[in-house]
Amino acid sequence: MKALLFPGQGVQKVGMLNSLFEEVSEVKSIIDDVSKYLDFDLEDLLRNGPEEKINLTEFSQPTILITSVLLAKYSNNLSNIDITAGLSLGEYSALVYSNCLELTDAVKLVNYRGRLMQESVPEGTAGMLVVLNMPINDVYKMIDDINKSDETINFSTDNADGVSVLAGKNSAIEACKNYIANGEFRRVKTQMVQMSVPSHCYLLNEAQEELAKLLNEVEFKAPTIPVIPNVLAEPTSDVGVIQDSLINQLTKTVRWRETLDYLLKNNLSSLIDSGPGKTIINMARKIKDVEKISLDEII
Repeated sequence: MKALLFPGQGVQKVGMLNSLFEEVSEVKSIIDDVSKYLDFDLEDLLRNGPEEKINLTEFSQPTILITSVLLAKYSNNLSNIDITAGLSLGEYSALVYSNCLELTDAVKLVNYRGRLMQESVPEGTAGMLVVLNMPINDVYKMIDDINKSDETINFSTDNADGVSVLAGKNSAIEACKNYIANGEFRRVKTQMVQMSVPSHCYLLNEAQEELAKLLNEVEFKAPTIPVIPNVLAEPTSDVGVIQDSLINQLTKTVRWRETLDYLLKNNLSSLIDSGPGKTIINMARKIKDVEKISLDEII
């Protein structure tokens, strides 16, 4: 099985599409066409930044999506892809690749999604915490114990064995740090995620409701290859399920570890990372005997 996987927010950088701008003349016209549906100059942001702007959620999401999709579109190394999936935002890229969503619709959706997210949480009041080397059962117990107090923390992203991401208000993040510091977790480490908005948590409930309205206005087509939604961790070609999964994704746990487990149990032979950098490959570094290809390195 050959799987094409797309990264989520955090991989953005100024100049990440430069190689394609130089090598494929058609890319500029695609960017120009997509920019008609945005209220900012997409090409200028991709080429020139500034960095503080491209790092804002409402701008980083469309820039990552267009970069990831075009890397896949113009790669000479893609053939006979059996299945696709994307991490968080990357799910939209996967839906474009599978012909379930039109590129322009996806760009409009993620730009709106990013704006809703940005507006949902006052800057500096909440965050995301990576918890390293904590067994999954201990992560769930910590979340349960924290949520029995006056705090609320959500399991944002189940990235891999020993790599969990939690999201909530700053006070809940501190409660998790204290829980770990006061417990017998000698190997467990934490670090904050550098994102302007916490993702996949209860703080985005209102944003989810607004996003659902736009998603219900967009045409979804049956995908040409199966897609694995984040909230299911198993493939589907059902348009209704795909649409509902995108709505739920904004506040539910991204089940990426389980997604990779599914692929491995179904004879994964090639894992292809279609995004700037090698984030997807790095997250799967413990997977053995599987070919790993970064499209960003071979364009």
